[in-house]
Amino acid sequence: MLSFSFHKLSPAAEKKLLLLAIATFVLAGSCMVHFDTLLKNEFAPLGIISFELANTLENSTQILNSWETTDGAMQSTEWSLWFDYIFIVTYVFLLCLLIHRVRRTVWKNQASLAYRFGIVMMRMVLYAGIMDMVENFALLQLFYGDLQTHWATLAFVMALLKFIHLALGILYVLIGLLTAGIKKLA
Repeated sequence: MLSFSFHKLSPAAEKKLLLLAIATFVLAGSCMVHFDTLLKNEFAPLGIISFELANTLENSTQILNSWETTDGAMQSTEWSLWFDYIFIVTYVFLLCLLIHRVRRTVWKNQASLAYRFGIVMMRMVLYAGIMDMVENFALLQLFYGDLQTHWATLAFVMALLKFIHLALGILYVLIGLLTAGIKKLA
């Protein structure tokens, strides 16, 4: 799996890969932020995230209708939904690499629970990426006019699970960095 692929890297190659992962994530994230600028309004205060978490067909339709009245918003929505597939690859790769580095440097004992839990966290991040792809598919169905309740519900459930998985992965990294800081001070 992914964690075993990272083990094959030399420390120098891993560092270069981390810098590349950060750069591609920042670049892709900047594009996503740019697409989102026209999408924030009273019906979608969080832009595309409001659409992801709309939960009901009525809310999804209200958001889409509000974007139709803003010049360029529908094109930004379409670009955002399609470009998100690239963004998914960047954030999954970066977060998995960060989890790997934290577990390798902070919890060196491969038999420790924290080290093994890192593998679980990497899998959760991969699943988050898959859920994000399913969510995008559902949102694209709504965007292209297949206004059915199950698409709004599917997008909401996938988005909610995705955010939970990603939050847990980020929490693992933060706890690892905090642990490393405490070890240095001790």
